[in-house]
Amino acid sequence: MVKRAFALCITCSLIAFWCCTALAVPTEPDETAKFYAKAKTLQQNADIANERCMSCHGDSSINDKWRTDRGRKLQLYVDPVAYRNSVHGGQQCQSCHLGKNEAAFDTAPHQFKGKPAEKECSTCHGKFFEDIYNQTHESYHYKAIVKKGKEFTCSSCHDAHVFTLPSRTEDIPANIEQANKACIQCHSDLRGYEKLTDKKLLDQDMSHWFLPNKKQHFASVRCVDCHGMMGGTVVHTIEPVENIKVDCGRCHTEKTAITSTLYKYRSEQRAFSLLNKNVFDDSELVKKNKDAIAERKDRADSPFGFMNAGLLKNEYVIGITQSTMLNEGFFSAVIALLLVIAAHTAARVLGTRAVYGHGKEELMFPTAIRVWHWLNVLLFAALIVSGFAMHYSSIMGFKAAQYIHNLFAPALVVLWIWQVLYLAASGQIKQYAPGKGFIGALLKQTRYYVWGMFKGEHSPAGHSVDNRLNPLQKVAYVSVFFVALPVLILSGLALMFSAHLPEVIMGYDAKWLVSTVHVGVSFFLVLFVVVHLYLCTTGHSVFALIKSMVTGKAITHHPKK
Repeated sequence: MVKRAFALCITCSLIAFWCCTALAVPTEPDETAKFYAKAKTLQQNADIANERCMSCHGDSSINDKWRTDRGRKLQLYVDPVAYRNSVHGGQQCQSCHLGKNEAAFDTAPHQFKGKPAEKECSTCHGKFFEDIYNQTHESYHYKAIVKKGKEFTCSSCHDAHVFTLPSRTEDIPANIEQANKACIQCHSDLRGYEKLTDKKLLDQDMSHWFLPNKKQHFASVRCVDCHGMMGGTVVHTIEPVENIKVDCGRCHTEKTAITSTLYKYRSEQRAFSLLNKNVFDDSELVKKNKDAIAERKDRADSPFGFMNAGLLKNEYVIGITQSTMLNEGFFSAVIALLLVIAAHTAARVLGTRAVYGHGKEELMFPTAIRVWHWLNVLLFAALIVSGFAMHYSSIMGFKAAQYIHNLFAPALVVLWIWQVLYLAASGQIKQYAPGKGFIGALLKQTRYYVWGMFKGEHSPAGHSVDNRLNPLQKVAYVSVFFVALPVLILSGLALMFSAHLPEVIMGYDAKWLVSTVHVGVSFFLVLFVVVHLYLCTTGHSVFALIKSMVTGKAITHHPKK
């Protein structure tokens, strides 16, 4: 009985659910469904109407069959798939290519209605693209080419058969490639370049010799980002070459121009993008939304507002992508270190100064050590200043900073290799090796800097030709010279030749990871330099240790037995 009741409940529940579901489905499609159904029908009708055209023009061999009177191939091939996916994919071919009469397309060559063989873009896009037309008419391209009596239209750059909007994809590299293709097809293609200018092909690639990592720039930046008059979507006004100012800081800065250029669709701008375009009577809308419109005044005014919100996510671009945690940690460490140094200096001044009345002056630092040391000082200074200039886009121009950094970085590599070889060959490398009872000696030396120095005590490790480094110095110099510097050098070389890095290392973007390591080690070395400079003042006089690195001579002091 219980089983029957349970089965009956389940059956009734299923019937009730089916009835509710059936009632919930509207009998008539809503407006959105109607719109998409109509669009699908139009697309299908266009595909059917275009089959006749594509039967010839969709065959790539058509370019070999038809030539001009002078023997030049005609570009008659249209990729059916590319056209189907283009912005005009839903249009019939004859919407733009108008025949002279009904039989115009029965034979080839076809008889068109007027010249050129296709409608002007302004026929459909006149008011909608009015701002773009105005930009184009101010462009160097338009002025120079039209002045020669040649035509310069939208189709001179944009192939209507394959053109797609960057808004249709989240693939930013593909967007950049598509945007640059319009420029490259003339500036790096003999046929396109001669067609518009009557000039022989110039090697445009060589004109960008000043760009470091040139290929990477070409793959990451649109031509119009540098050659366009303004940022955002106002990019159709191309400046003459002589007016282009090479300003690396436009992009390599925390407030980069890259984040406001045309890479990724920004849909929220469409709300007011058509106002004041004479497309419709918008006086009431303008009046009602004047505050919101004013707030957007300096943003891209084209119907296609773009913004690359996700471009720099987990990517590394010098001067743009910075680790906030790393930066804040570094500055916090600098402030803490300066406070410790100030307190330590005060304790030294108020404490008892050690008297160096014994010992004799000996040649403590060989010439090779001193030469290496001062060359290292110069290289470190140049690399720190130029590195900070690039990282924070300040101090000096980005281009100058990068030039200095790339010039002195290889010198540091050579100097480090030379010093390692010298230390090994001369036996000086033994100075860095920990001896017997190293841990105990390390604790004694730490106590000396924390307490004994203020009580007039001498360094427990002593200071002699065979024992130039105390235990703390050994730890510091081994950490810097044999660990930090190799990591800095390898990461720097990896960034210099970043095109050869894999995309991912240990699950992280390779460039981001390598750059974070490089910057982190650089910060560590800056902190080391600060401590090193302070400890240089702790000799028997403030400048005694600095003087000894110039003359090579210093007063020896042996530890008590």
